[in-house]
Amino acid sequence: MPIKQPLADLMRPKQLKDLVGQEELVNEGAPLYQIIQKHVPVSLLLWGPPGTGKTSLAHIIAREYNYPLANFNASVDNKLKLTQIINTYPHQSFVLLIDEIHRMTKNIQDYLLPYLESGQVMLIGATTENPIMSIVPAVRSRCQIFEFKALSDQNILTVLKKATTDVLKLKKDKIDSEALKMIAISADGDLRVALNILETVHAINGENLSIDVVKDFVKNQHFAYDKKATEHYDYLAAYSDSMAGSDTDAALYYLAVLLKNGDLPSVVRRLREIPYTYIGLANPEQATQIVVVANQAEKIGMPKAKYPLMFATMLMCLSPKSGSFDQIWEQLDQDTQYPSQHPMPRGLRDMHYKHSEEITGGGLIDNPFEQPFQIAKQNYMPKGFEGKRYYFAKDNLNEKKLEQQYLKLHKYIYGQDYQK
Repeated sequence: MPIKQPLADLMRPKQLKDLVGQEELVNEGAPLYQIIQKHVPVSLLLWGPPGTGKTSLAHIIAREYNYPLANFNASVDNKLKLTQIINTYPHQSFVLLIDEIHRMTKNIQDYLLPYLESGQVMLIGATTENPIMSIVPAVRSRCQIFEFKALSDQNILTVLKKATTDVLKLKKDKIDSEALKMIAISADGDLRVALNILETVHAINGENLSIDVVKDFVKNQHFAYDKKATEHYDYLAAYSDSMAGSDTDAALYYLAVLLKNGDLPSVVRRLREIPYTYIGLANPEQATQIVVVANQAEKIGMPKAKYPLMFATMLMCLSPKSGSFDQIWEQLDQDTQYPSQHPMPRGLRDMHYKHSEEITGGGLIDNPFEQPFQIAKQNYMPKGFEGKRYYFAKDNLNEKKLEQQYLKLHKYIYGQDYQK
């Protein structure tokens, strides 16, 4: 008996115009649209939730470019398989679709690099993880990165209607539109999940696709977001933003959603990071306390970890906020683009090798611990940035107090107030 092709594969779009969602990327004139229409031979990293069209786009591109398509799954395949794929197309370019590319080892990524450079491999990497965090810079720099968003219920509903008529051959008067809406909602932005539900319900019940049948099926499926994909998405972002906005109730709600879906690690990571970002110098003791509580929650584990995590979440919301570090980093990021154009004072250079003082001047500075108040009156800033100020206190009592010390130190070291 031949293998029965799943409905999700049968509904895979053949052309760019058939792809649902991602309008800001693939509508006429959009970046991906331009790349594909002009057959630009550039590798792509596509990241976003599952079932949003990343794999489908790889198939479309291979067809548009008239390139062979090879599949590699970084979760289960090894370097030997990759070598075999590359050797299959020794004299022509081909599309290499790598699923779960964030799981690809550094060694295999390095092995792939020369084939990207030669143009033999047109890589399309699909991942639910941000590739900035998992793909080596050498590979990443040879790719264009595009973020795919979860599909809307309407996007999914459009495909479900087409599947019922074109593939399942149901008559329109037999299709319960409310049942299809229920399937779309239950899929939570994942078209593959929606088509799998439709296929299963149809296989069990035939043409009886009523709202009651669908409700009875999906209520036991516990469809929820993929915590690995959502780590960078809606609920975690809503949790963080609610704490930044000091909305205790909203933050607790999103915390509960994350924990009920088994995403304790993401919550802990976020609570280790954001106290320094959102609270910072406005309440440094409380920022430290939140990090300590998050670490303790990780040790306790669920279900008891929910109590310290609620405690930490409420502290985040109720504490005065700063956000000054974001502004500082924005200016630092700009000023450090070309550090070679702004040489540091010679005396700050490394002095831990023989003749360093004669060669570079390293170490030829005043030792601050031998000066009054253990502070040396000398320039530490690189050329062109003397007297530059990065920190401007936010409007909270603790930072205003720290700012006075900050300004006094500058005036003592440099003998003058900050440049305006």
